[in-house]
Amino acid sequence: MANESAGSGPQTRPLLLGIIVALAILALGELMIHLEKQREIQVARTQLQTEASVIRARLESELAGSFSVGLAASSLVSSKPDFTDDDYERLARTLAGWHPGLRNIAIAPDNVISHVYPLASNRKALGVNLEDVPEQRDGVIRLRSEWKPQLAGPVPLVQGGTGIIQRVPIIVADEEGSSRYWGLVSVVLDPEPVFVRLGLANDDKVHYALRGLDGSGARGEAFFGPDALFDNANAVRMDVVMPGGRWQLAADWRESPVAFSARFALWHFLAFLLAISGGGLVGYATRSQIRLEVLASQDALTGLSNRHQFLVQAEGFLALAARRSAPFTLLNLDMEDFKFINDQYGHEVGDAMLVHVASQAKECLRNSDLIARFGGDEFMVMLPDTAPGQDLDALVGRLREAIGTPLEVGGHVLRTSISVGVSSYPRDGFKLDDLMRVADFNMYADKRARRLTR
Repeated sequence: MANESAGSGPQTRPLLLGIIVALAILALGELMIHLEKQREIQVARTQLQTEASVIRARLESELAGSFSVGLAASSLVSSKPDFTDDDYERLARTLAGWHPGLRNIAIAPDNVISHVYPLASNRKALGVNLEDVPEQRDGVIRLRSEWKPQLAGPVPLVQGGTGIIQRVPIIVADEEGSSRYWGLVSVVLDPEPVFVRLGLANDDKVHYALRGLDGSGARGEAFFGPDALFDNANAVRMDVVMPGGRWQLAADWRESPVAFSARFALWHFLAFLLAISGGGLVGYATRSQIRLEVLASQDALTGLSNRHQFLVQAEGFLALAARRSAPFTLLNLDMEDFKFINDQYGHEVGDAMLVHVASQAKECLRNSDLIARFGGDEFMVMLPDTAPGQDLDALVGRLREAIGTPLEVGGHVLRTSISVGVSSYPRDGFKLDDLMRVADFNMYADKRARRLTR
């Protein structure tokens, strides 16, 4: 029916609007939580960069310090290549005092180690031709040809263990004043104590890794820490620049500082609770508004349009019929003996009979028709695109028959009948008042005629 189909939208609108508002509030809440997470992630990343920068500065300072030892030794040997063992002992002891973290300082004329300090723990290195050591051959040969300081390692050492080696070429001038390669100074650091002392190996908050074997930077092999750290998109990477080469440092938190926590769980719950509350309030307010609109436009007992709503829609129907030059019919339905039913059986039975009449009448009408309870026992029906004739007469007959069906209520089986008044546009008038007056007149005429036939 027209009233039923028109009401289905308003009935679902509060639910849909409540859901939309709830989803919007939830989306806004989740966006705010996401932005807060991103802010904390950025803060954590900035802190991580700071931590890694400190480690990089320590590494660069440590290796630059060892290089200064090698550079000093190279300068002294270049000025006095015919030094004695005592000269070297005094020189090495002095330089080692500058940098107590050194494992050894060696001098290698023509790349053959002739002097090493301290001697006791490095005696095996004496006499070793570095060009014969597979792990060091390429670097030593390149040093001889390029005359540039270089960083090597960590590599296995002849005397045992591993070391980070910084080699500095020793260039001397001959009697003719031309320069030639004399040999090299090798300064060796033990990497493990260095990494522990600088904080790479024992940090309980940050993972560190290094790559760039032999000072080859990002393209070199990893030699400290987990290799996977260099493939981690969240890790911070930065170059460690030092004399003779560079390494790449990678760092990431051991445990994410922005991991799922009770605080974020509470925020998600509050966002959900706020969304449900907001959506519920909007749905309730919308439903209340619709209910007020329904109460203002519908009859509370029968659910039909009330008098006000009928008059508003009838004007619209009439204007449409005028624009389209289409027929329009108005029916006035009045229940018979309604006062008797109320007095005899009570108002509850009378109300049930009114509902029965409304329900039966709606079953006979089209979706495009409109029926309204106009007064106590009076109903008005609007029939667009309907002209006087057999179809209209058949409809009136169906209405009389349907409404006259018996109703069992309160232990009684009751029947009622209706008087029907008909008016048509444009035959009976062009205004709603005129049509209603004619329909009312014809209804009373039908009522008198029916009483005469009883």
